[in-house]
Amino acid sequence: MKTRPLRFAALAAFVIVPLAHAEGDSPWLPVPGESTLSLSYAIQKGDSAYIGTTDLPISAITGGATSEYERTTTQLRFGYGISDALAFDATIGYGDVDAGADSENGLTDTLLGLSYRVLDEYERPGLPTVTLRGAAIIAGDYDGARLAALGKDENGIEYAVLAGKQLTTAWSAWAGLGGLSYSGDVPSAWYYDLGTRVRLGQGFSASLGYSDKRYDSDLDIGGSGFTPARFQEVREERNLVKLGFGYGFGNQGIALNLARIVDGRNTVRDDQIVGLSYSLGF
Repeated sequence: MKTRPLRFAALAAFVIVPLAHAEGDSPWLPVPGESTLSLSYAIQKGDSAYIGTTDLPISAITGGATSEYERTTTQLRFGYGISDALAFDATIGYGDVDAGADSENGLTDTLLGLSYRVLDEYERPGLPTVTLRGAAIIAGDYDGARLAALGKDENGIEYAVLAGKQLTTAWSAWAGLGGLSYSGDVPSAWYYDLGTRVRLGQGFSASLGYSDKRYDSDLDIGGSGFTPARFQEVREERNLVKLGFGYGFGNQGIALNLARIVDGRNTVRDDQIVGLSYSLGF
């Protein structure tokens, strides 16, 4: 087993605030026999939402009850390196949505995942690290048939192929392609995620990312056949730009993450997404 210079890259992946399931997961795994614990808090705000592809003010959607949608999410994530090529992770969380009269709070979906590295850039120089990931989605304690839903309110699975490369001692890049399948009437979804990180020296780093997630459905909010009970079935799309700043010291890391929705369908247009996190490796 090699000592890898990517220990901070693996830790930094945990201090990225998880805004949505697998998007942004890292292809680099924890050191075998070691664990990582991450606590994150994110706040998302928007004053408009996409109804179909039409961008409408929240005040118009809620009949003047509120002019802003706000969601906060607190998550705890644990990761463990089972072997040199296999790792386990678990995520639990609590969310709160304030959308005027339509508000919600409760446990968010729990994720239990396994990641298996099939290609190691240090064993085969010139090639990227490639990791396969699968996870169980256990529905949280909330009602999914509403604008203020914390998720899809169904059990499911997610799967992804993740690739990354340490391009220089200071610069790394990664990409992910994955999907989600749910029980019930929730449509399946696919996504891709791109990102890059630069070490700035003395433990500091900056990252830039982009993700696109789409649910396979023809149903729009307010469209033919739509009723409030079918919120989980709509064709939701979210295009997200992300900017992050991290600081690693010893076996610890802290991060500030900023993001916003740049395009979407049947989803809140989050103009402000701010996340803070702390991670500990042990």
